[in-house]
Amino acid sequence: MHQKTCRAFLLSVFIFLTSTSSISQQNQRRDISYQALEPFQIFDNLYFVGIKAVASYVIKTTEGLVLIDTLDGFDGFTDRLLRNIHSVGLDPNDIKYVLILQSHRDHYGGARQLQMHIDALFGASQEDWEVIAKNLGEDTPRMDIVLEDGGSITLGDTTIHFEHTPGHTLGTTSLRFSVFDEGREHLAYFHGGSALRTDDPEKIQIFIDDLERIRQIPDIEVQIINHHDIHASGADDLFTRAERLKNRSQGAPHPWVAPSEFQQWLNELIADSYERLRQVQ
Repeated sequence: MHQKTCRAFLLSVFIFLTSTSSISQQNQRRDISYQALEPFQIFDNLYFVGIKAVASYVIKTTEGLVLIDTLDGFDGFTDRLLRNIHSVGLDPNDIKYVLILQSHRDHYGGARQLQMHIDALFGASQEDWEVIAKNLGEDTPRMDIVLEDGGSITLGDTTIHFEHTPGHTLGTTSLRFSVFDEGREHLAYFHGGSALRTDDPEKIQIFIDDLERIRQIPDIEVQIINHHDIHASGADDLFTRAERLKNRSQGAPHPWVAPSEFQQWLNELIADSYERLRQVQ
């Protein structure tokens, strides 16, 4: 009897500690004082303006700015995003487009609040716009444009190409665009959501086929990510890479220009996805 009581007590302690840890993590996720980071410039035309949990970027062009993802809508998040943009020497009023790459709230939750501050066109895929509208109802942000598979926008000297890469969300959108390091051009790829979230064999195969296609795109040298820990095995995460960039010596390689790491990441993701497919078939 004593042993049963002891086991029950230990189990209740474990459940309490687990739930307390989960609540703490949820509170941290919503707490901008915990999440806040100083923004930084990555390339001549690309800036990180996000937070610890999720990235947001600004692409600078000769005719204005393009913002990628809006962060969540928790208290203080939009103000922090606008402050980050100001901190890197840019004016949020120069934002012409806001591109939402997936229909998870940490990427679009701040869109409606942001629309109260800036006059820009907001875009997402049709599939993700529908999910956003279903999730937010009356609080849905204004839906200005649809990011079509194979489409693009051109703003000044910059063209951003859209590719639908579903699997993380129904309408995950990925981007191709050029970045510049002291004037030297590099082709960047930004996968809008690489964590596969489906057990449907057909959808998993589509996800794999997209990755195989991306692997064949020539000359991609730079991987842009929307969470800090998306990278090839053994490669630096986003924030470690940022420290390397901060301490980069004159003439040293740019930490983000790593084509072999991008190919390794694709190979690993393809292998993991095939294993997932094997398990559900």
